[in-house]
Amino acid sequence: MASKFKFNWGTGIAIFYISFVIAMLSFVFWTTGNNRDLVTEDYYAEELVYQKTIDNKARTEDLVGDVAIRSEKGKIDITLPEGMIEKSIKGELFLYRQDDKRKDTKFPFEGDRTDYTFQSERIVIGRWTVKLSWVSEGKDYYYEDKIWIK
Repeated sequence: MASKFKFNWGTGIAIFYISFVIAMLSFVFWTTGNNRDLVTEDYYAEELVYQKTIDNKARTEDLVGDVAIRSEKGKIDITLPEGMIEKSIKGELFLYRQDDKRKDTKFPFEGDRTDYTFQSERIVIGRWTVKLSWVSEGKDYYYEDKIWIK
């Protein structure tokens, strides 16, 4: 029994173009569903003053000791370098979540100690960028690190 369907060049080209159009439409629908937020709303303005952040990082590296971060679900402990002992400190811990900016959290802190604990139900399991900035005796300091909360 012979088939009435003939596969020729015209049929092959038609199948190729239809497949191509379906693939492109699938790609368009997939990309429109992705989140394309910038890291910050004023990204370009912040980039212009980034040299200050670089200077603050260098000042932090010159301190005696390192910043220590211990984390678990719902809690982060920060220990500032030994060079900060018994100095008046005022700063902010910013937890940045790359995949969802709604989870970003800021914690202000102030005191004359080097150990701080921050607790929140917003500190969930996953990858975070810790951005720690503080001022002590008129000098700005900055520390940034990526952590995994398990």
